[in-house]
Amino acid sequence: MAQVVPREKWLYDDRGMIKWMGWILSDHSAYMESESQQAQPREVKPEMPADEIAANLEAAWKSGQTVLIQSDTLENNCFTAEYQGVVAGYQGDQIYLQLANDSVKFFHLDEIRYVELVAADKWWAYDISSGR
Repeated sequence: MAQVVPREKWLYDDRGMIKWMGWILSDHSAYMESESQQAQPREVKPEMPADEIAANLEAAWKSGQTVLIQSDTLENNCFTAEYQGVVAGYQGDQIYLQLANDSVKFFHLDEIRYVELVAADKWWAYDISSGR
């Protein structure tokens, strides 16, 4: 059973949905900014041999280090955006990458053009057990 309080007995004037519009707008602005960064053309990294890609991914997975992956697919005559994150796991020839926004993106090994181990720029992102 819901209690309905008449509007004239409210302690303050509720603005209703208007108060939420600031949050919606800020989320939309953050989304548009990330999309514009993804859409910018990227520097074409040299294509790495498959064994070197596998070695970098394995090292990153074992140490929990962040990697930068450039996909080998073309969109508008440019290689797709680079993705930076932590290797969360693998299954067969699929690699799962956890991005900074906690979303997970997966890649097939044959779609990866370049993999680079990235040094953590925050002190709390270092792996204490390995001294990195």
